[in-house]
Amino acid sequence: MKVRPSILSVFAVLAAGILPVGADVEQEEPAPAFADFKSPDGRSVPPFEKLDGGRIGIGKVIVDPARKQVIVPALVNMEEGLIEYVLCLPNGKLHESLLVTDADPFHMSLAMKMLGFKAFENFFPVRDENLEWLPFTPPEPRDFADAYVSLKLKWKDGKVDRESDLSDLVINARTKQPFPADKWLYTNSFFYSGAYQCSLCGNAIAIFADRSSMINYIGDYNEGDNEAGWIVHSKHPLKPGDPVEIVITQPFRSVRESSKPHIQPAP
Repeated sequence: MKVRPSILSVFAVLAAGILPVGADVEQEEPAPAFADFKSPDGRSVPPFEKLDGGRIGIGKVIVDPARKQVIVPALVNMEEGLIEYVLCLPNGKLHESLLVTDADPFHMSLAMKMLGFKAFENFFPVRDENLEWLPFTPPEPRDFADAYVSLKLKWKDGKVDRESDLSDLVINARTKQPFPADKWLYTNSFFYSGAYQCSLCGNAIAIFADRSSMINYIGDYNEGDNEAGWIVHSKHPLKPGDPVEIVITQPFRSVRESSKPHIQPAP
């Protein structure tokens, strides 16, 4: 009989893996397309650029106020194997990320705040300056009901526009079921010594929850469907190096719609 860990024990393992600024972190080799990539400092904000159609550029991130969209350019990074992230930078965990980008997560966060996206930043337990755990109560679904986001991948197939909600790109290794499209939570990342940690760690959108990531998939905590992990669908239409756009929106979601618990509190 398998005993599933409590949410607190899972969070403790996750949060314990976050290192402060300046700590030694094993880095992956940069993707060939970003051989000259310079890791972001988590502090720099480029001048805002006026684009066509009322859109705004923040570095390589595009804000579309009319459609309430944040658009992030990326390249396909994997065509097979286990994945724990949807989007990483070259300084992140590329060996387990579906996509790679050189857009700064700090700029993504600024774009989401410009559009008024709601974040739920109390999803993970934290330590104080002495590395002691602070009191933590697992959140209820109503606490983060307005912090869900929607992710869409868009790309060109010749002259045809294609899009995916990831359900046809990622499947569960054990059940072969498609990836759920409605359980992405905007948890934001956090600042340490004045630097946005998602930029420094390079892991922007996480399937296996990561406190440094700005968007986390939270569907596995009570459903037990990640025992064998998530894998890249072998029949998906994209190849490594193919350019895509990640479109991030935040649809309204009521507390009633989110009444089914996503998290089981520790017994």
